[in-house]
Amino acid sequence: MTTLNNQKQLLGIFLMVLAVFLFPMKDAFAKMTGGYYSAIVIMWTQMAFTSLFYVPVITVKYGPGILRPPRLLLQILRSISLISGIGMFYWAISLVPLAEATAISFVAPLVTTAISPFMLGEKVGLRRWLAVMVGFIGVLIVLRPEFGGDRLGYMIAFGAGLAIGFFYLFNRLLADAAPPIANLTYSSVIGAILLTPLIFSVWVPPRPEDIYLIIGFVAFAAMGQTCLFNAFIYGEASIIAPIGFSQIVGATLFGYLFFGDFPDAVSIVGILIVIASGVYIAIRETRPKE
Repeated sequence: MTTLNNQKQLLGIFLMVLAVFLFPMKDAFAKMTGGYYSAIVIMWTQMAFTSLFYVPVITVKYGPGILRPPRLLLQILRSISLISGIGMFYWAISLVPLAEATAISFVAPLVTTAISPFMLGEKVGLRRWLAVMVGFIGVLIVLRPEFGGDRLGYMIAFGAGLAIGFFYLFNRLLADAAPPIANLTYSSVIGAILLTPLIFSVWVPPRPEDIYLIIGFVAFAAMGQTCLFNAFIYGEASIIAPIGFSQIVGATLFGYLFFGDFPDAVSIVGILIVIASGVYIAIRETRPKE
């Protein structure tokens, strides 16, 4: 039995490692389009195809009744925070290096921890508050006045992190409303519906040379979501969640391979601080309460 549990744990870790490299690969494909497509179009593409993939899955697994989302207003607010965060992130990576935009957006769990006492009534101890403050210092180091690139892009990446932080808060509020895979599907479906009216004002015809990028983007998004979801099924959250911060490593790798971008020494220090504070918070929040 112990061997079986260990095998499941290893499978969960493997799937999470895959996910944290698939997501920045997806982002790199989006960045390769050179800003030709609006962030709204990229978001809609991701959410529409995610919906097409997961709606049949949850319908077969739970029956047609699962397609009626509970607590609809909160579901809509969660989707708004998600599309705001993803949209700003895709906008940011069209302006600044992928690794630094990813690192700054990882302020999200720090935001969640900082706001959870007020929105969720959760108790946050002194050590987690210190971790939040240290994490924000790391972000400020990356955001130092001398950085290269577009100042607006860095601030947009920070805004993406704030929005995703609220998305995580709504996830907690809705955690017991439906199975996790159904909640994931609701966010994608509602997000696609909300974005559809906006598509027409920013739509541009796909360029033939971008077809492989679009296919790769959709494929990596679907595979990443699937790996992420299953990682938490097979592995313990206390082990799986901190691995998510390795996504910054993947973003750095692909940013260098595809765009020749590599953070300088000061940015690396800031990125490591963000990772360390985020991992600490993830471990503390997923540790069983005594």
